[in-house]
Amino acid sequence: MRQAVRLVTPIRLGRLTTFIRIGRAGVSVHWSVLLIAAVILLNAVRHPLLSIVGLAAYLGVLLIHELGHLLIAQRRGYEVFDIELYPVYGITRFQTPWSRFDHCVIAWGGVLAQLSVAVPLIAWVAIFGYTPFDAINAVLAILGFFSLGVVLLNLLPFAPLDGSIAWGIVPALFSRVRRAQSKPQNERGSWR
Repeated sequence: MRQAVRLVTPIRLGRLTTFIRIGRAGVSVHWSVLLIAAVILLNAVRHPLLSIVGLAAYLGVLLIHELGHLLIAQRRGYEVFDIELYPVYGITRFQTPWSRFDHCVIAWGGVLAQLSVAVPLIAWVAIFGYTPFDAINAVLAILGFFSLGVVLLNLLPFAPLDGSIAWGIVPALFSRVRRAQSKPQNERGSWR
């Protein structure tokens, strides 16, 4: 499924400011994220590349996670309404899932998207170490180690964190297996 990504014009600043749309879902940024971005960019006078790369990596941590939820929700057949980015977390609003299993899978989508970026970068640092380039090291540290920390925090089983929903996949899987095993043999699907 191809997503059309387009800039929103005109941009209206507010508590939540929408900058882009992915398909029909607006991606909004809380004013505090804009404030953090401004503080990071103040350092651009002395270290322009490092500041810009660091800011992009920071926003990437937030956005990658929420895009994971968006992609899995859409793959499971649910409409995604919007994404909101806050300083250390995001919210992806989507159609209410039809099953507990689907809701759990969507919750894991953000974590897995973030891990798919963090793990290779952490492995790079573990094998080769950091580089002599500060901007690359910022990407390795933020999208790697910081991102992993965000994943671990997000998997705690407390609302509103993903872990409050994601860990429900364990009983949901057991329930699905029990239902499949309780079906008579002639009701089960076959490849022949």
